[in-house]
Amino acid sequence: MDVDPQRSHKKRKAGAKFNKKKKRKLDEDESAVDTDAKKRNPKAFSFQAVNKTARIVHRALDKQTKKHHVPEVDRTPVEPPPTLVAVVGPPKCGKTTLIRSLVKHYTKQNVNQVKGPLTVVTGKNRRCTFFECPNDISSMIDVAKVADLVLLMVDANFGFEMEIFEFLNIAQAHGLPRIMGVLTHLDMLKVGKAMNRTKRTLKHRFWTEVHNGAKLFYLSSMSFDLYNKRDILNLARFISVMKFKVLTWRATHPYIVVDRVEDLTDPEQLDKNKKCDRTVGLYGWVRGANLKSDTSVHVCGVGDHVISDISLLTDPCPPPGKEKSSRRRTLNEKERLLYGPMAGVGGLIYDKDAIYIQTTERQKKNEGDDLISELAQQKETLDEKLGTTEISIFSGSTGRIKNDDFNDGERRKMIFDNEDEEEGDGDDDSDEENNEEDLEDDMDDEEYYESDAEEDQSDEEEGERDDMIVGAARWKKNIANKAKESFIQRQLNAKNLHSIIYGEDTDSSGQFAGLVAETRTSVDCTRHVWAGESGWEDPDRRDTIRDCFVTGDWGGDGDEDEGFGDFEDLEADPEEDGDNADVEEETPQETEETTPEEEKSKYEKKKEKLKKLFDTDYDENGDESKYFADLQEEVDTQTRTNKEFFADEAHRERYEGYRAGQYVRVTISNMPCELIETLDPHYPLVVGGVANLEHQMGLLQTRTKRHRWYPKILKNQDPIVVSLGWRRFQTRPVYSIQDHNMRQRMLKYTPEHMHCHATFYGPLAPPNTTFIATQGATDKKTSSFRIVATGVVLGLDKTIDVVKKLKLTGTPYKIFKNTAFLKGMFSSILEVSKFEGAMIKTVSGIRGQVKRALSAPPGAFRASFEDKIQISDIVFLRCWVSVDIPKFYTPVINLLTVDKTWSGMRTVAELRRERGETIPVKQDSLYKEIERQQKVFKPLVVSKSLQKNLPFKTKPKVENKRKKQLYVTKRAVVSEPGERRLTTLMQQLLTAQKESDKKKMEKKNKEKEKYLAEQAKITAKRGEKAKERRKIFYQKNAKKDQAGEE
Repeated sequence: MDVDPQRSHKKRKAGAKFNKKKKRKLDEDESAVDTDAKKRNPKAFSFQAVNKTARIVHRALDKQTKKHHVPEVDRTPVEPPPTLVAVVGPPKCGKTTLIRSLVKHYTKQNVNQVKGPLTVVTGKNRRCTFFECPNDISSMIDVAKVADLVLLMVDANFGFEMEIFEFLNIAQAHGLPRIMGVLTHLDMLKVGKAMNRTKRTLKHRFWTEVHNGAKLFYLSSMSFDLYNKRDILNLARFISVMKFKVLTWRATHPYIVVDRVEDLTDPEQLDKNKKCDRTVGLYGWVRGANLKSDTSVHVCGVGDHVISDISLLTDPCPPPGKEKSSRRRTLNEKERLLYGPMAGVGGLIYDKDAIYIQTTERQKKNEGDDLISELAQQKETLDEKLGTTEISIFSGSTGRIKNDDFNDGERRKMIFDNEDEEEGDGDDDSDEENNEEDLEDDMDDEEYYESDAEEDQSDEEEGERDDMIVGAARWKKNIANKAKESFIQRQLNAKNLHSIIYGEDTDSSGQFAGLVAETRTSVDCTRHVWAGESGWEDPDRRDTIRDCFVTGDWGGDGDEDEGFGDFEDLEADPEEDGDNADVEEETPQETEETTPEEEKSKYEKKKEKLKKLFDTDYDENGDESKYFADLQEEVDTQTRTNKEFFADEAHRERYEGYRAGQYVRVTISNMPCELIETLDPHYPLVVGGVANLEHQMGLLQTRTKRHRWYPKILKNQDPIVVSLGWRRFQTRPVYSIQDHNMRQRMLKYTPEHMHCHATFYGPLAPPNTTFIATQGATDKKTSSFRIVATGVVLGLDKTIDVVKKLKLTGTPYKIFKNTAFLKGMFSSILEVSKFEGAMIKTVSGIRGQVKRALSAPPGAFRASFEDKIQISDIVFLRCWVSVDIPKFYTPVINLLTVDKTWSGMRTVAELRRERGETIPVKQDSLYKEIERQQKVFKPLVVSKSLQKNLPFKTKPKVENKRKKQLYVTKRAVVSEPGERRLTTLMQQLLTAQKESDKKKMEKKNKEKEKYLAEQAKITAKRGEKAKERRKIFYQKNAKKDQAGEE
């Protein structure tokens, strides 16, 4: 085949083969120019859209900045307390069944009744406390303050109930813990589209109230009165991996969720008076901040109290990871602990001085459990059994030794210094003092004889039944001589403390030879007998021990550092002068050691450190990530320092208090007896620590808004129940709004769709503390929303001045051109003097000013106006008067009542409703219809002299009345027949015309009515749209005002 010479070979410009050749060529020629497109033509690959690139850069920087958080000191406890999981929901939605199912899943135990907190071990280092929240507004508030995780139960067959939204609003005001929804009663819905539609509707509504993507579980079916195991397993897995954010209020306040209550009152005091104040022990894990012994607490639903004592107890439900580290991922049966004292479940109950053990037949599987159960079944004590016991020494002997055979011998007791008086051996006081000093010098002897004393004392307490054991008596043979010899041997081998401390070789024959002479021939080797008199009256003898009490020699040249070396004051500030200057003068060797090069290097290091700090603060081109890394490193260093300083637990508890995660018993005295008598474990009992600021009472200025779902507006000074901090109390707020001149103007009612200020009396709280308000603490049978308002604390200013408008009216009784004397506005000269210079105004709009008071009548004054006023004018003075804030504070103590309901001050409307009274009506306040008389003006009369001078066209043309009628008016007109026919025809035409006009008018009126009805509909729609626009406008302005105030 011939090749066409016109067609030349085309080299490959792309493809795998081309890339392979290209790579080979580049490898062979290292100096070849890089053919990368971006390097050959960088302009072609530069950004084209400046604004788009700027947005991309800004977004990247925003994402990087959002990752930066202010580093905080790690205050995570070593062993965190159990996670508090609250199960909340309306009645009959499956709360108890869910807790029983979860406890069954974790512990393999059935719980018949759910009372109080139930703590279970869910993992190696994780525990959970389940609590069922009753359908009570006070309990909901208390649970929302302490719960870490909330399982919100929803009846899918019924839908969302009012209690769900009430709790969500309560939780939002108190920190919003983690919330997971649980749908129940799904088996009552038809499987298919109806169920899927219901799930989807409830899920989106739940997302609207919580947040997008909030987890919603579905519990489909039940078996043996428990939920499906697979559904409970999925729920338990989500609970186990849930992470919780530390809320600000809980991190700064200690609190305890009480799981056990014990009455510690003296029984004799109870016999005398059963209604006396009790001493109560409250048990639970410390949560939040550290709890100190001197902390004042508030028991929610009871009141403020002071802690009498705090005791650290053993953890009744310890996690398995604390005891041992195992590689197993599951818990064995012994590690699946359950602790619920109020519900009567759990194996152990630890007290300060006792341990209560509860065992079941299923748990008795080893020898130790059988031994415990056998000991519990014994009816005789150990002393009684030992008293009747017989033993035989040899196996083949027939005789047995009884306990009575050992009662004849005498037993000797070791004598100590604190038992001299009881022994009665005739030693005097000087011997006792000498024995005490000798025992203090010989610590080894003391330890030895203490051990012997403990054994002998235990023998004495047990009685004479130990003598029955023959082998035990052999070692006691000749015990006095053995103890004596061992004591003398230890005294000979004892080191000389004087030579060790003061560096001098002194023996018993030296300077201490005659001070202490021990008599070693005494039979009682536990005593040290001093020989002879002390002889301290001799000055030479006193000089022998004078140097033992000073750090130096009395006869030396004053150089104290010669024998003991240099001492350094560890607490002194090295930068301070003064005393250090004297030290430098005395020790010139230190100044010679410090060379100028060392001082220069030290100065350069200090300068470099200061420059680094300056660059970190003010260098704009510095590395921002490094700045945050340095901050984190500083915080970590502080954390390590804290842990090293508080390594000792006793030292740590003394300064820090009891940490979170420790199980304690809090003893509170003077507790009302109603708490014990009416204790119901179904209601939560929370003990919250109160800061120093929160003890004080004062006026709080808050920003409040009526809840949009509450049907009524709030009236000024009507009592409401406020939940602020740990406390729930009733108060009477005064509502006001801030004018443009910063004046707090009082409002009679709260505005709609707007925030207003509320000032009330109560315990102080830090600014930005949120709160909620309810109409009362009693659950009334109402279908309306129970939360009336929400708000936040703005400040604690004691100079809050709320004013209201006041109009004073008066009338003039003398008028002199622009000056007038007024009365009726004031009642005394003193009141007039306070308002001198105030602006006044008449109803007609003439402005004036108060000048001076008059002597009579009382309250009269002189005023000047810009124009002359009339005697009939009413003058008014517009002023502002301060409103007194009612100092009303009543804590809610619903836990001290039998039915757990509390009724405080009632509103005026509630009192009238109960008594059947109507609202009093003031006749002066009613709007009356004004009837104005028609004014008849007199006719215009022009005098005859004036008429003569007037031109003709302006002269009045009114004729005077005639006594007789003229002929023209009284003559009769007779019509012709033709005229009569024309008149009749015209009358008929006019009648027909009138009838036609009448029909046309009726038709026109009907059309007009129809048109007006249509216009009314259009106007109504426009009004609704205008109302919606006003609502949006007010909401935007409220947010702007809120942002401006913050």
